[in-house]
Amino acid sequence: MIQQLCKLAVVLSALIPTAVYAGYVNNYSDWKRATQPFQAVYLQGVIDGWLSRTTGEPPWVVARRKGLNKCLTKQKIDGAMLADAVNSHYQAHKADWRVSPSVVLEETIQGICLADINSERAAVGLAPWERKPDQISKDAP
Repeated sequence: MIQQLCKLAVVLSALIPTAVYAGYVNNYSDWKRATQPFQAVYLQGVIDGWLSRTTGEPPWVVARRKGLNKCLTKQKIDGAMLADAVNSHYQAHKADWRVSPSVVLEETIQGICLADINSERAAVGLAPWERKPDQISKDAP
């Protein structure tokens, strides 16, 4: 049994040759090597993490989660759309190629969903967030 599991592990490692599939994508170079289905599933996993509840969350986290959930549901945003948004960002902002796609997604999706997030923030007495510039990286060192 153990020998069969070892053989399976060797076969699987040969089928998945890049570090992209290790679970974390560091930058655009890693991202562009990933297949489109992998990109969609990876970003859906990031979103799932943001929408997960934990005990003792501060009100701003709860408001953000509710706003994101409302926005994503209302706009029917799926994994392919998330990947398209990240890919579009990378194409428009080459300075951000050093930034991970999860960071790009966070900035992009918060821009897309800002109205819903701010609505939830207002419901619990929090000030609205301001819209950030599209480019994440700063040109100055």
